[in-house]
Amino acid sequence: MRIVRIAIVGILVGMLAACSTGPRVYTDVDPVADFSRYQSFAFFESAGKSTEKYGTLMGQRLEDAISSALEARGYQVDTRHPDILVNYHIEEIEKQRVQPTTFHGGYYGYRNGMYVGWPGYVEPGYVDTYTEGTITIDLVDRRADQMIWEGTAVGRVTNDMRNAPDQSVRNAIAAIFGKYPYVAGSNVLVVPVAQ
Repeated sequence: MRIVRIAIVGILVGMLAACSTGPRVYTDVDPVADFSRYQSFAFFESAGKSTEKYGTLMGQRLEDAISSALEARGYQVDTRHPDILVNYHIEEIEKQRVQPTTFHGGYYGYRNGMYVGWPGYVEPGYVDTYTEGTITIDLVDRRADQMIWEGTAVGRVTNDMRNAPDQSVRNAIAAIFGKYPYVAGSNVLVVPVAQ
């Protein structure tokens, strides 16, 4: 029993660490959805695909990480009659952050019996070009064909992330599901909903 507690604490600490240094996460929930009805899931056949007719390596990483997150909350895979259908979208956008040149004015003051002027200084401006990545996960009530929950992670994509895509995807999905407040077959919130 002690080992189980230690494992649970370790998992929670890992998830919190991933969230504190990870992406910005936003969630939305259908306030009238009865989450006690949901115990199984499957992916939309077209999940994560736009024009491709085949699965991608990134898509497989996402599906594995999402499946693990849902299974950890007690949901079971059911490809025939799932309660929840899962879709996901990924997007990368090149962005720029511009900091203009800033002049900090001089100082003119009274010192030791005389007025003295102190020169100002200039902070050079810069342009920061970076890639921003977004992962969005949709959970849809299969019978009602209605979205019940959505989680989105947004963050800067670094070279380290590109070099370790498996870990990067696991961290992003852990951050998103760190804000998913339900377990299978229950309406009881197990994770406090952030305001």
